[in-house]
Amino acid sequence: MINLPEIHDERGLLLRMSGNDQSAFKALYDKYHHALYRKTYFILKSAGETEDIIQEVFITLWEKRKDIDAEKPLGPWLFTVTFNRTVNHLKKSLREKSRLQVALLLSDNESGVHLEEARLQLLEAAISQLSPQKKKVFQLCKLEGKTYEETSLLMGISKYTVKEYLSEVMASLREYARKHPVYDTSLTLIAFLYFIH
Repeated sequence: MINLPEIHDERGLLLRMSGNDQSAFKALYDKYHHALYRKTYFILKSAGETEDIIQEVFITLWEKRKDIDAEKPLGPWLFTVTFNRTVNHLKKSLREKSRLQVALLLSDNESGVHLEEARLQLLEAAISQLSPQKKKVFQLCKLEGKTYEETSLLMGISKYTVKEYLSEVMASLREYARKHPVYDTSLTLIAFLYFIH
């Protein structure tokens, strides 16, 4: 059984999960499921397809539990893997509908593993540039799907400050991504919608 303080000890949960603790895995699932689902549904507009992708991502997390670095936040890894699966799903769907659409919308010459690593590194590097307070706001609002009010209560700051911080964080991340392009240009819009929405 996981109590409330333990839910916020992500490093502890990751270490426990790496030792096959299923309750720690469940706590991480509960922590991130809503935000991952919301962002993926925003792109796919299909509850069934979205849930399938989220389930695949968490199966991957469990399978790779011993390889996950407990010293790094889990959110960027989860969101990057989910984003890549969403893009691959879109490619497959479009390929089935029309090869011409695929050629116009998504490039087929990506190296999946290297691109995934580059995306994750970009996101982690961009987040590392933020102040501790802004990192926390980003983690709670964008990676955990908390509301401004919930974040305000957890951090002991006003909702207005949360909103201002988040606005500054989004501008900072967009600027960092603009200066350090990793994405194929055909994926830029999807990436922007996924990580910023």
